[in-house]
Amino acid sequence: MEQCAAVCKSVLFRPPYGRMKPSQARRLRQNGYRIVMWDILSCDFDGEITKEQCLENVLNHTREGSVVVFHDSIKAQEKMLFALPQMLAHFKAVGYSFEVL
Repeated sequence: MEQCAAVCKSVLFRPPYGRMKPSQARRLRQNGYRIVMWDILSCDFDGEITKEQCLENVLNHTREGSVVVFHDSIKAQEKMLFALPQMLAHFKAVGYSFEVL
């Protein structure tokens, strides 16, 4: 586990709710972080939508170059585990490729 902590440290920062003050962004950059925003919110956290609606939301709005947000929380787990593999399979089948940020 210690080895992973050293190897897996990320310099990416996604601001909660997509909001931050300019001073916060400046401080993050000064400390070597890269701020990453997104253009597609899967809504996997939303208790009002089904896992199928979550998938449809992503499939209907993702375009070339999109950054899609899925959450790794218990609240979002069922929808994320349903939608993410299908989203990846769909876009791979139509010729998209995926890159690590």
